Amino acid sequence: VESGFKISALSSARALGLWQFIPSTGYKFGLSRDEWIDERMDAEKSTHAAIAYLKELHSMFGDWMTVLAAYNCGEGRVMRVISRQHVNYFDRFWDLYNQLPRETARYVPRFLATLHIIKNPGKYGMDLAGVAEKQKQYEKVKVNRIMKLQDIAAKLEVSEDLLTSLNTELRYRITPDREYDLKIPVDLLSRFNMVAAEIPESEKPHFASVRTVFVRHRVRK
Repeated sequence: VESGFKISALSSARALGLWQFIPSTGYKFGLSRDEWIDERMDAEKSTHAAIAYLKELHSMFGDWMTVLAAYNCGEGRVMRVISRQHVNYFDRFWDLYNQLPRETARYVPRFLATLHIIKNPGKYGMDLAGVAEKQKQYEKVKVNRIMKLQDIAAKLEVSEDLLTSLNTELRYRITPDREYDLKIPVDLLSRFNMVAAEIPESEKPHFASVRTVFVRHRVRK
């Protein structure tokens, strides 16, 4: 519901990754970000961060549907809505529904609908057998020089896409110029140690900021 399982999903509010963290919230829950990596795109680390964030929100609101709303539009927005409520309201999601942003009001029912479908796909005309991909097995090896994943994959005789899928936090498919835990397919550690010296060192890329240019079109009937 957050990202459609797109690791690099980016919103207009600069929320990134499976769990759509904005930079400040990512930092708060331990997701590093610099010119080389952005751990909001790391599936495992961002999932642990999301769990920690959801637990914190639950300690604030005590109701999981309100937690989902706060995750989507921010706890501050939900707090402001609650502050306008009558004293006899429970301040649960359905009490707040009409005062929340439209996207958030739709978000929570979509989440609930997704849960119903996953629990009983046949009832809704869906076949989800075999959809769940087997978790990729990997092991970590420490590297400390700039290398392209393309060159590493060639020496390991695996696809670049596989290596990229294991190291999704690398913003440019290049290892940093410092110590980094590179993930490689399981059982390839000994091979990596054999060919590591043969992997060419790459140059540091130019981290130029790209400014998006918009063109406005007036649409008429």
